[in-house]
Amino acid sequence: MPPFVEVRAGGYLSDALFEAGPVKSDPMGGLGALEWVDIAAYVSLTGAISEPWEVQALRRMSAAYLRGMNEGRDPFSIAPVDRKE
Repeated sequence: MPPFVEVRAGGYLSDALFEAGPVKSDPMGGLGALEWVDIAAYVSLTGAISEPWEVQALRRMSAAYLRGMNEGRDPFSIAPVDRKE
């Protein structure tokens, strides 16, 4: 089982990310990060977040999630938990 990072604050943002769908299908059959319009629709329909920085965080979280998915397909990639960054 992979190690998990304990989230002490802001867990509602990760909940929002997965409720909105962390990635979406792109027109060419691949995956893409959530776009501003996707997040705006989520915010307007749910009211789950209200601050501009939260919207920006969701966008960055979606892009990071997609990068992680793509790196996970590479057998030579170093898992984020094992990086010294």
